[in-house]
Amino acid sequence: MTGDPPAKTRYDRVIVLGPDGMKKALSRDEFEALSLRERVSYLIEGTAEFFLLGESVSARDAMMK
Repeated sequence: MTGDPPAKTRYDRVIVLGPDGMKKALSRDEFEALSLRERVSYLIEGTAEFFLLGESVSARDAMMK
């Protein structure tokens, strides 16, 4: 089906909660372009929500290779 992510894609969008309390939607590429420190902080703090084709994905499943 056209528009579907590759089979190994675990997520295609992330919503993060910033320090100002505002939510920000990021594409997978945008999230992965953040520094490792910033990405890890979102994971540790539990302030990142992952999605694949509009469906929620656990952070654990999103980060699996």
